[in-house]
Order: sequence, then C-alpha cells, then structure tokens
Amino acid sequence: MIPLLHQPYLARIRHALLAATPAGARVALDVGCGDGSKTLWLRARCASDALLIGIDRDAAALRAAPALAAIAGDAEALPLRDSCVDLIWCVAALQLFADRQRALRELWRVLRPGGTLLIATAGEYWVRLRRHPPALLAALPPVLPLAPADGLADEWTLLLAGAGFAAPQAQAYLLDGAEPAQAALIDSADLAAYAGLPFVASSIAEPDPRPVLFVVSGRK
Repeated sequence: MIPLLHQPYLARIRHALLAATPAGARVALDVGCGDGSKTLWLRARCASDALLIGIDRDAAALRAAPALAAIAGDAEALPLRDSCVDLIWCVAALQLFADRQRALRELWRVLRPGGTLLIATAGEYWVRLRRHPPALLAALPPVLPLAPADGLADEWTLLLAGAGFAAPQAQAYLLDGAEPAQAALIDSADLAAYAGLPFVASSIAEPDPRPVLFVVSGRK
C-alpha cells in the first residue's frame, strides 16, 4: 500500500490533497510526516506566515525534514495541547497505527473547533469502472466533490464519523493513469446532477482490481 503514495503518482496525489484542503490555516500539522517532503505541499494552501509542524516516530527521518517544526512523537499520544492546530494531514500513515481510533481521538483533541482533518490512503481495490458519455465528461470541472460509487470509501468515512468528526467526505482517484481519474469511479446520475445535465446511463465494467487513492476529510 505504501509505495502507491509515492512515485510515479506524486503529481496526482499532490493535486488531490490540495484540492481537498481548505485555505488559510495558520497552524498545520502533518502526522506521520516522514522526511517532510509532502508536508511542504501544505504551503500552497496555508497562510503565508503559517507554522508547519511535522510529527513522526522516526527521529532519523525527521532530521531530513526541511523548513518545518519537526517533533518526534507518537500519533496515539500527541505531544501537543488541546485545540491548537487548524488543519491536520495524515498521509499514508493512519493504516500503520496500532490503534486507529485512539489516534483519531488524539487528532480530534488537538484540532481547533471548525478545523479540518484530511487523511490519504491508497491500495488495490476491486472497482467497477464507469464509462461516461464524452458530453458529460466535458461538462465536469477538474475536481469533483463527489463520493465514489458502490460504497467504495465507506470504511474511511465511517472511521472518521466514529471518532467524532463531522460530515466526513471522501473522494477516490484511479492511480494507474486512467482518465478521468475521479469520474470513472462515480455514478453517472451523480455526475449529471452535479453538472446540471439530463441523466444518461453510463456503461459499467465488470469488477477489476485497480490502484485507488482515497482522500477523506472531516471537521471538528
């Protein structure tokens, strides 16, 4: 699973993460940041004078983390006070924690009211790809705030909801070069309604294992 969050998919991952990240955070936290290379992507969405904090258990990796406040610590017992950050990223890390619910409770604790948690994870899933009419695809924006079909992201939204995060939302992207990366995983009825077009049924392929990126967010 972890290699899917690195090369050759970095451009798509960066695009998906930033599209789902609210702008203007003054204090942003990346939990499980590793060497901090992805943490620096946050600069594009944070306030110009924002404090970027990276936390990881691997002190050696943190020594390579550039231009951010690096802290060695455990996600299940964060060394931060309550309600102190505006935005939290957790990229390719949540699935590694021994107790996910405990880690999520810690993320909820340090997040300010109204703040956002955003997690990203990837793996190979059995999916039924949708083949939409060209006219429908042409009417869609580059990023769609729509959940994938077939309950594909339900395990992640339920996980966040169970930890107290409000209105969790998920987007899914194919990572194997197929285009459009999001729309192929979304029902045509949802796409047509979003684009304000008449519904036209799209063909649905048989289930096929494909690499999928999930970007899931929730608010405190």
